[in-house]
Amino acid sequence: MRLIYLIVVIFVLSLNLRPSITSIGPLLDVIKTDLGMSSGIVSLLTTLPVLCMGVFALLSIQLSNRVGIEKSLFIAMALILVATLARGFLSSSWLLLATSLISGIGIGIAGPLISGFIKLHFPGSLGVASVYSVSLVIGAALATTFSIPLFHLLNDSWQWSLGFWGVLAFVGAVFMLPLLTK
Repeated sequence: MRLIYLIVVIFVLSLNLRPSITSIGPLLDVIKTDLGMSSGIVSLLTTLPVLCMGVFALLSIQLSNRVGIEKSLFIAMALILVATLARGFLSSSWLLLATSLISGIGIGIAGPLISGFIKLHFPGSLGVASVYSVSLVIGAALATTFSIPLFHLLNDSWQWSLGFWGVLAFVGAVFMLPLLTK
């Protein structure tokens, strides 16, 4: 039963590594118009998280060594959660950019640590890594596919459409809680 739980944890954590980035693309024109953002500034909404993936991947190992892999993954989910949910309340381009940076930091921390989590709990079982890969793609596809329908469902609010994806990070953080008591 514990192995199934750990696989579900990997799946749920991995779902969170793309929605804060891919949910923006379909709504880019609406956001740009509503906030009066230039093309250069609006491009940072998806560029900042990608840059953070590289920079914070390096720092994630230090964080993991200091507080442990499970706590580090929880921190990453908390960062993604706060940044993504905050988008539901924004009306400033600079605050939206800040959420991209914060979610990017969380993604940068979580990405390499999920691989480490797999190696820790499933040594020698290469098949579990496919859960990570598939979940990553599913998370990206869900956010891209449903951002516009959510926009319309939520009274044409790009903020709530983007903030909705914080639900996944909340689930990820909750699933990490039992692993923090070790």
